Amino acid sequence: MDSLPIISLKKLAQEEPQEIERLYFACDDRGFFYLNDHGIAKKVIEETIATSRQFFELPEAIKNNYGQDIQTVSPKTCRGYVPLYGEATNGKAGFDPKEYFEFGLERPHSDKPFTGQTVFPDDTVAPGFASCHYGLQSEIMTNVVPILLKGMALALGLEATWFDRFFTDPILIHRTIYYHPGTGKAGKHTDSGMFTILIQENLPAPSLRVRSDRHWMGVPCLEDAFVINLGDMLQMWTKGKFVSTPHEVIHNLPVSRISIPLFLYPNIDTIIEPFGTEEKISALDVMLKDYRSIWETQEGAGRAKELT
Repeated sequence: MDSLPIISLKKLAQEEPQEIERLYFACDDRGFFYLNDHGIAKKVIEETIATSRQFFELPEAIKNNYGQDIQTVSPKTCRGYVPLYGEATNGKAGFDPKEYFEFGLERPHSDKPFTGQTVFPDDTVAPGFASCHYGLQSEIMTNVVPILLKGMALALGLEATWFDRFFTDPILIHRTIYYHPGTGKAGKHTDSGMFTILIQENLPAPSLRVRSDRHWMGVPCLEDAFVINLGDMLQMWTKGKFVSTPHEVIHNLPVSRISIPLFLYPNIDTIIEPFGTEEKISALDVMLKDYRSIWETQEGAGRAKELT
């Protein structure tokens, strides 16, 4: 099969047995799927993409005023603006030709890692940029994430609310990415969290590529659908039953591309106990290890160093 399965969020919310079974096979086989019937208005998504593009088209000197160095959340590398060649998603491939801006869940300042407020441009600099992103973020965290967690719990044969206790105060890494015309890339990697909700700009040819059955396949934009991919943390938790799949971006189209991934993690103090074992894994340790791999050793994100 050379296309991703399509899962209906509406049917998951209704706990339809056939859709729960379809979700199980998507998570067990591919670790990637389209999510439709998500209920988020097309206008909300289009406005968020448009305000992102307007921000990235600002002069570099202005964008640099909101870089990682002025952020107050720890680690600083989880918030703010990053210019071209600022991140190595795969260390073997070098630094990525992409720009991005990273938000989180806005909370009062805290000593906890990945928790606090983002320094972002206000409407005098980037009209609607922050408000559109936080509006979209709120809808996804309220109307999409809880249903996906319930669906995955049911797919695993657990109580529908099994994951809820681990997501009372979750961590979210919310990114908007700008790939320049014809030159955008993100190296081969896996995501380190539970799962990622990806909003792709609707373009005529795919830039996202996924490793499947020992080959790389393009993931076209599907009208009014998100792309969901599982992360290393969920693969650990399920002892490999649900798979975290390598992926990359190669953007060759003659137009720019905006993508908006939201990387979901559980509460920062979560201790993961892989199914069927007595092993205990700190969610915080997983996150910090991933950030060290990207920003200190520059080996890349997730299992990037295993990929060629």
